Amino acid sequence: MEDVLSFKIVDQEYALPIENIESVVDKTDVTPVPNSKYFVVGLINLRGRIVPVIELTKILGIEVPEDHIYQNILVLKINEEEIGMYVDEVENVLSIDPEKLEKFQSKESVYSDKVKGVIKIENRLIVYLDLESVLEAELEK
Repeated sequence: MEDVLSFKIVDQEYALPIENIESVVDKTDVTPVPNSKYFVVGLINLRGRIVPVIELTKILGIEVPEDHIYQNILVLKINEEEIGMYVDEVENVLSIDPEKLEKFQSKESVYSDKVKGVIKIENRLIVYLDLESVLEAELEK
């Protein structure tokens, strides 16, 4: 079994391994960084530490309504680096069996190389992200 944290971004539920989660903070002012990657919103000062904040929807190519306002920043630890990610709301911690993940059937999917699979719980479909792969691919561009 594996523990994951589920969260919502623009009406879609996602999950990440709990060991990557540092904390959840209310959305705060972000300082823009000139000439940064297209998905980097800027930097925040988190208890004296400077943490970059990303917008995952830009990486995944998800349309966000113009008037959309994120509520939280999920602070993650990926490859020993802290990174913040805009989220709408944090749902809950789930224990999943990695062997029971549903795989994507289509290689054309926007998610195909960015997810570990889909978690099905009752009437919920939760996209289990492979955030390390997502970020590595984007940083190499």
